Amino acid sequence: MFWGEHELTIDPKNRMLVPSDIRKQINPGRDGDAFFLVPGVNDRPWLYVERYYEDLVNRQRRELTPDEDQLAYDRMNLAMAFRLEWDKQGRILFPEKWFKRAGVSRDITLIGSADHLELWNRSDWDAERELLNAKRAEIALKARQTREQQMRLQQQSPSS
Repeated sequence: MFWGEHELTIDPKNRMLVPSDIRKQINPGRDGDAFFLVPGVNDRPWLYVERYYEDLVNRQRRELTPDEDQLAYDRMNLAMAFRLEWDKQGRILFPEKWFKRAGVSRDITLIGSADHLELWNRSDWDAERELLNAKRAEIALKARQTREQQMRLQQQSPSS
């Protein structure tokens, strides 16, 4: 599980040092030795540890004749994905192609979001953090209501 926020700089060679506290959470035997960089649903680049991402992809049902939505989803999450290995110093190298497309500045904030990390332009994250703080009570209430609804649905469904 990833949490926290880390203010970082992407160097002129498009490398980012993954903070040591994040690297310590990653077990290469369990998690692999790379990240997958994918477009997040919030238009931010997301980083998943290698084996977790592969597991997410493999959980999806595959068919010889997928519908258009499944094809679009696969294109978004597989065709636009990049596998990024970290070097001995703990840096990952972003492909030039990705860097041009992503609209990310050199000054970023890397945030933990449970099962993945998100890359934000530092100024965008500062604004988002302020918005989240302003809506703190509303967000907490909605999260509680969602959990309660899920618990009710679990109680209503017959156990297998």
